[in-house]
Amino acid sequence: MSERGIRMPLHEIQESVQQIASAMASALRVEVEIADHNLMRIAGTGRTEAGILRTMAGEDHVYRASLFDGRPVVIMNPGADERCRPCTHFGNCEETGEICCPITLDGRNVGVIGLLAFDQEQRQRLFADVDAILPFLQKMAELIASKLKEHLTYVEQQLTLEKLRIVMDDLDKAMLTVDQSDRIVQANQRARHYLGIADPSENDNRRNTEQETQWIQAIRQAVDTGVTPQKVVLHVGNSDKEFLFSIKPIQLAGTTREWVIILDDVHEVVAIARQVGGFQHEDAFSQIVGTSPAITQAIDVARQVSTSDSTVLLTGESGTGKELFADAIHQAGHRKKGPFVSINCAAIPEQLLESELFGYEDGAFTGARKGGKRGLFEAADKGTLFLDEIGDMSAHLQVKLLRVLQEKQIARVGGAGRAISVDVRIIAATHRNLEQLVAEGSFRTDLYYRLHVIPIHLPSLRERREDILTLANGFLRAHGERLGKDLRGFTQEAQAMLFHHDWPGNVRELANVIEYAVNLESTLLIQPERISIPAKKEQGVGVEEAEAVVPLDELLNLKDRERAAIRQALKVVSLANQSKEDAARLLGISRATLFRKIKEHNLP
Repeated sequence: MSERGIRMPLHEIQESVQQIASAMASALRVEVEIADHNLMRIAGTGRTEAGILRTMAGEDHVYRASLFDGRPVVIMNPGADERCRPCTHFGNCEETGEICCPITLDGRNVGVIGLLAFDQEQRQRLFADVDAILPFLQKMAELIASKLKEHLTYVEQQLTLEKLRIVMDDLDKAMLTVDQSDRIVQANQRARHYLGIADPSENDNRRNTEQETQWIQAIRQAVDTGVTPQKVVLHVGNSDKEFLFSIKPIQLAGTTREWVIILDDVHEVVAIARQVGGFQHEDAFSQIVGTSPAITQAIDVARQVSTSDSTVLLTGESGTGKELFADAIHQAGHRKKGPFVSINCAAIPEQLLESELFGYEDGAFTGARKGGKRGLFEAADKGTLFLDEIGDMSAHLQVKLLRVLQEKQIARVGGAGRAISVDVRIIAATHRNLEQLVAEGSFRTDLYYRLHVIPIHLPSLRERREDILTLANGFLRAHGERLGKDLRGFTQEAQAMLFHHDWPGNVRELANVIEYAVNLESTLLIQPERISIPAKKEQGVGVEEAEAVVPLDELLNLKDRERAAIRQALKVVSLANQSKEDAARLLGISRATLFRKIKEHNLP
C-alpha cells in the first residue's frame, strides 16, 4: 500500500492505540495486536506485546490481505489455511484462530486490528459468535481512526499556529491578541520587546499582571475618545511610552471572540519619517556625540565649511564616523534639499566602480542595461557625493576623477567622449596616509591637492577618551530600548575597562561591544564579564605569552562562535529561570530561528 497522502503513521498515537488494544483484550479475553499501514506492530497484548514497534515481516500475510482488500479476514485454522502459506510459520503456527479488520481513515487503509487465539479456550471465545465479533471489531477500528483523525487535526492546528507565530514575529509592528476578558493571549516578538513581557502563549492559564490590565484599559479608553490618529501612553517598567495603535475584532459566526491590537512606537515612527522624508534635526551635527576638545574642533570646522561648495577631505582611522560627518556637512549646507550619495571606493572592483561613478551608454559592454545607466555623479547632481576610502582608488580612475573636479563634467563609459555637466560637491574620506601614498607614487599629486582643500581630521577614541562613557551610555540606551531591557548603566569595573581600552575599531567597535553586552546582561548594570574586548598585552611579553592572552573566542570560526553565543545565552536564561524565548531575545533573533539553530548545533 502506498504511503502517498498519509501524513502521519499510527505510531504517533501509540499510547492511545495500546490502551484500546488492552481494553479489547480484557473484554474479549483473547490476544490483540494492531499494526500500521507499513505492518509495524503498534500495540499488542500477551504474547505479542514484546514485539511492539517492530516490523512483522514474514508474519504479516493475512494482515496484508486485509489491508489490500479493505475487508475483514477470518482464519479458522492458522498454519493450515492456504492464505497462511506464505507465512514463515505455515504448518507450525502457535495460533489457534485469527480475525483481522482494516482501520480506514478518509478512504485509506491506515492499519489493521488482529484478534488472536493461542489455545482452545481463546479459540472458542473468538469464534463463539463471529457475527457479533466482526461489527465490534469494525467499531474499534473506527475508534482508532477517529483518534488518529483528532491527532492529525491537532497537528495541523499546531502547524498553523506555528506558521502564524513565525509570521507575527517577523512583522515590523507590535501585535497583541486579547480575549473577551481582556487577557493577553498572544504577543509577537516586537510587542514583547516593547512591553517587556514573556510569551503569553507558553502558559494557557496565565493571567494579566496589573500593569497589563491597565494597558488594555488605557487602549479601550483611547478608542472611546474618537481622536485620530489613535494614540495611547502606556506605563512600561518605570517610564511612559507613547504608541500609535489600532484595534480590530476577530469574529466567528457573528460573535466577537478576540481583538487584535497593533502598536507603533511613536519615537520610532518619527525617526523613520525623518529618514524617509528627508526631515532633519535643527542641528545637523547633533547626532555626533562628544564634548572632548578633539571632536569639538572637528565639528566646529565641519560646521563652518558646510555652507560652502569646497571639496572636503575627511581623514581618520576606520570607525571614527567619517560618513556621519559627511552627511552632517551636507544637511547643514544649502544643498540639503539635494541628494546625498555615498560609495565605498575600496569595496567595488575597478571596472564596476567606473561604471557606478560615471554611468554607461547602451551597449557599452556585454550585459549593459538597455538604454544605458546614470552614474552616481549624475545621481548626486545639485547635491553631495561622498567618496569613502578614496585612497584605494586605482590610478585610472584617479585621472577621471581629477578631470571631473577640474571641468565639472563627466563622460559615461562607452559614451564616445560626450560630456555631461554635473553640479556636485565632493566630500572624500580615507583612513590611509595620502601624503605617504603620494610620496610612494600610488596616488596622484594633483588629485591630492584638489581633494585637500578643506582637510578635517577625525580623532580616534584614544584621542578622546573623555567621550567613551558618553558614547557607551548612548549605545546602552538605544540597544536596551530596542530589546525591551531596563538597564541603568555600567559597574565601576566595566566603566574602567571601557575607558582604558585602546579601541582600534573606534566608535564602530564600541557600538558592537555594547550591543553584545546588552544582549547578554540579565542584571540592571552591565557587568565586566559582558565587556567582550581582548586583554591588553603588557610590555615585555614574549610572542608565545602574547598569543596565550588572546581570548579563545577570537580563535574560533564563525560557526563555533555562533554555537558558543547560543550556549551562553541558554545558560544565562537557565540561571535566571527564564525561557528559551528570552534567550532568543538576548541573541536578537526570532524564537523559530533559535530552535532551528539549537537543532543545527545539537545543543540541549
